[in-house]
Amino acid sequence: MAYLLVVIAPLLVAALNPANRCDFWRDFSLALGFVALSMFALQFALVSRSRIVSEPIGVDCAVSVHRYMAYAAAAFALAHPIILFAMDDKYWPLLNILTSPLRAKFAVASVVALLALMVMSIFRRKLGMSYPLWKIWHWALALIVISAGLAHAVLVNHYFSDSSVQGLWILLTAGFVLLLFWMRVLKPFMNHWQRWKVVKIEEGVGNTTTLHLEPVNPDAYGKRGFRFKAGQFAWIAARKSPFSLTYNPFSISTSAEDATNIGFTIKAHQGFSAEVADLKVGEIVYIDGPHGQFHLDNHEHAPLVLIGAGVGVTPLVSMLETLASRHSRRECYLWLSSRDEHNIICNNQIQRLRNNLNLRVQHILSRPQNPKLQRRYDALFIKQHLHMGLSQTFMQASYFICGPSSLMDTTEHTLLQLGVPRQNIHVERFNMV
Repeated sequence: MAYLLVVIAPLLVAALNPANRCDFWRDFSLALGFVALSMFALQFALVSRSRIVSEPIGVDCAVSVHRYMAYAAAAFALAHPIILFAMDDKYWPLLNILTSPLRAKFAVASVVALLALMVMSIFRRKLGMSYPLWKIWHWALALIVISAGLAHAVLVNHYFSDSSVQGLWILLTAGFVLLLFWMRVLKPFMNHWQRWKVVKIEEGVGNTTTLHLEPVNPDAYGKRGFRFKAGQFAWIAARKSPFSLTYNPFSISTSAEDATNIGFTIKAHQGFSAEVADLKVGEIVYIDGPHGQFHLDNHEHAPLVLIGAGVGVTPLVSMLETLASRHSRRECYLWLSSRDEHNIICNNQIQRLRNNLNLRVQHILSRPQNPKLQRRYDALFIKQHLHMGLSQTFMQASYFICGPSSLMDTTEHTLLQLGVPRQNIHVERFNMV
């Protein structure tokens, strides 16, 4: 509702002054332009990693909304000039940037920047753009889209001659500037003040590295210190300024009961994740977090079913480590998909936790050395193991799922088919970079 109110606020204020109204199609075109401009500004808020946004819906959901709203805002923005060109030929000469007035030049600049931004975002991997390079271009083009679009609207001066409309846009622009200041100045400064250092590095199986960190200045987090919930993640950056545009999200893999020494188990892929193994003890790491709604619940008497694949096991291990720290006797199940018996990520931790918890572990190996151990994770597997392991209690259990989209989709669909309440199913869709 807050998002919708900000988006339509310019229309509501403009509607109060009927003197500026024209014919329907022109007013409709202008309305689309106003809505698009508001939505573009709100795009920054959705990915600001602000707890105002992330706490209610989660960062992963906010990023998904950001993507979908980008398509809607782009459609509104492009429809704005298309309608004008369709209704009257007099607008066509405005496309000639050599002879057109300044307001039209700003409009063209905004649209060209928008199209470039869309192409780079949709085809980033096909274009071979690295995430850091794409992030810089994404920010630059987004700022051009908004600033040029706003300049165009002001210079056209239709509706902007009204003082109430001017006041609203001054307020929205001030809010946007303050948001940018918080994102690019205040928050990075806080990250610098609350910086961490590497105290231990462990090489693991499956091309993984576990970074153990502790705060340089524990008092920077106040009397309560750094706190997180088991299963949450943080955005981290190393060997760069805290003001860098590129932080990378990784799940915390250690117990939430000891937040003075936290660990991230990271699988080498590309970019920063491939450079983690080169970090040295004592190096500085900046953390933005914790974030995420995917975290351990407090239903101590309900069975806990953790389902993961590959490096998706890391938030699940954090949950188990936290339960072990609490000496919990909660009934726990871990279903873990791995390639083979030699590439089970966090396997040493899992084996230790089996001795400290009421934990049953089921490995699903896709390419084991012994073909007889090969298993397939599908709906049949889920149904069989729920009925064998949890029997009549699977409806009350809490399910936490983290892994590839295919695994999460299959699990979520099957559980819902079996009648498991949706509020008992928690999914971490880690697709934010």
